[in-house]
Amino acid sequence: MSWEGIDHALNRARGEADRMALHLADLDEHVGYRLLRETDLVGRTRERWEYAEDRLQSLLAVYGAFRRTVDRMHALRLSADGAPEHQTALTDLLNGASVTLPTGKAPSGGHGRFHVGRECITLADAVARMSADHEEATEVISATETAWDALHPRLAELDAMWYEIGTLSDLIELGENEYESLRAELEAVSTTVRRDPLSHVEEGRVDTSSLERLRLRLERVRGELRDALRMRDSYTESVERLRSAIVDVGTVLTRARGLRRQVVAKISSPVAVDVPDPVPTLLAGIDDMDALRAQNRWRELGARLGELQRAVHEVADDAREREAGLTGLLERRAELRGRLNAYRAHAVRLGVAGEERLAELHRKAHWELWAVPCDLRAATVILSSYQCALQERGGTDPFGDRTTPDGKASDGQRDGGGRDR
Repeated sequence: MSWEGIDHALNRARGEADRMALHLADLDEHVGYRLLRETDLVGRTRERWEYAEDRLQSLLAVYGAFRRTVDRMHALRLSADGAPEHQTALTDLLNGASVTLPTGKAPSGGHGRFHVGRECITLADAVARMSADHEEATEVISATETAWDALHPRLAELDAMWYEIGTLSDLIELGENEYESLRAELEAVSTTVRRDPLSHVEEGRVDTSSLERLRLRLERVRGELRDALRMRDSYTESVERLRSAIVDVGTVLTRARGLRRQVVAKISSPVAVDVPDPVPTLLAGIDDMDALRAQNRWRELGARLGELQRAVHEVADDAREREAGLTGLLERRAELRGRLNAYRAHAVRLGVAGEERLAELHRKAHWELWAVPCDLRAATVILSSYQCALQERGGTDPFGDRTTPDGKASDGQRDGGGRDR
């Protein structure tokens, strides 16, 4: 090599040594690297870290030998006086197997002594080996740090939820072992996250599903305890509101039962819906709550209050629906009577009211609608026939075609305006 080529190659080797020194310094300051060194790892993370440590040991060994070789060549270049032998020596060092690495101990002769084996590689091979070792080690460190970054915030959230659960449990005087299984599961997950984060990594993606399932469990328990605490602090007010809601439901049911008696007396078909009385059962639920309160079972009280509130809401909706259905039957009867009178008046104006067929249909419809009780279904059919007969005589329907039980009529119009229950 020319002296210019030697200086260029030597500067490039010194640059590689300095670059690797920076990598090692950055690695020493890497948070993930420090955590891996200081954590008692287990499982997949320990296996990967042991492999990474081997790569780092190899990197340090090669770097040390590489640096010593580069320094020796630099010193030789500084002392060179341009003699051909110095030029040849530097050329050999730059191009040949000048980096000597220890390869471990091997038996020497037959005397039970050992010597350290040696491996000699070129500068280029040393650079390639250091780069590969650095890349493989940092891949493990980065993967572990990524897993920790994804898992630790979620774990901190779980810890905070567990702390709140403990506080709430103390406030409502639950036993220390009330949530022992939940605590054990949280500790197991916590241990895995801290000591084996790579066990949560699948195909390069951090799997947080186990933490999410635990979060949902903790959230449910925390919600139950919060309800229990609110129940303890506002039991009287909650029960009063619940009792008032039950009284309101009872009022609607009483009104619906009175309405049903009217419907049964006036209408035989459709059959009037029954109106049950769930109020005694709901009030018995409040008595059960009082019994739980006497035993300070606030968590069960919270759950029981929620059940009763939902039951009262459902009963109230059902009562209003039944009342509306019963009212609809009476309104339908009044509507059909009004239609019959309007059709009769229209027939009179046309001068056809006395015709035998129209008169007979009017008589039958009038009989059905004014009978006690009346059959709305039969009356609807007859009124529809009366309407059709009137239209055949050239009369137009002043109400449209809403009485005819065809595809355009509503269910209520086809069956007389009520629903069987």
